[in-house]
Amino acid sequence: MSDLNTVYIETERLVVRTFDDNDFEQFERLLDLYGGWQMQKPRAKEFFNWHLSNYKNMDIISGTLCLGVFEKETGDILGQVAAQEHDELHEPEFGYGILPSARGKGYAKEAAKGTLEWIAGKYDIPYIIGTVELDNIPSQRVLEYCGFQLMDEQNLLIHILNERHDFKYYRYYLSPPE
Repeated sequence: MSDLNTVYIETERLVVRTFDDNDFEQFERLLDLYGGWQMQKPRAKEFFNWHLSNYKNMDIISGTLCLGVFEKETGDILGQVAAQEHDELHEPEFGYGILPSARGKGYAKEAAKGTLEWIAGKYDIPYIIGTVELDNIPSQRVLEYCGFQLMDEQNLLIHILNERHDFKYYRYYLSPPE
């Protein structure tokens, strides 16, 4: 992988970076974070390799970019951040997940803020969205802390689960809105 396809974001306590071949065991710990990822357990290595293959294009407009969130001091995985095209809205979306054992320590806010600054410097897009289920107050707080603006609520399809859920729809403006 060339340097152009490697992301390394350092914050006070974290390193947010592209996964490499040596990260598979740590990546597997993330498979319980989401329903869609849980479905990937039988093909975990293939799913991991798919994420690695996405680094070739670094495309958050019509593709997917998933980065690992690691504790700087220990190198242990704490979660992931991602930017990708939203399945239904076809807008770039930002998301994150922190392992249950690491929640409540501000890691999501720290990783999100650092990653959003990197996205703003790398991509020429006016905004990126965030969607959070109505009852997920901690994630709503993370987005609001990072400067996302609540736009409205929407009923959206989670394609991999074939279920519709109500979400708060946020936007983070990378450049001033026109």
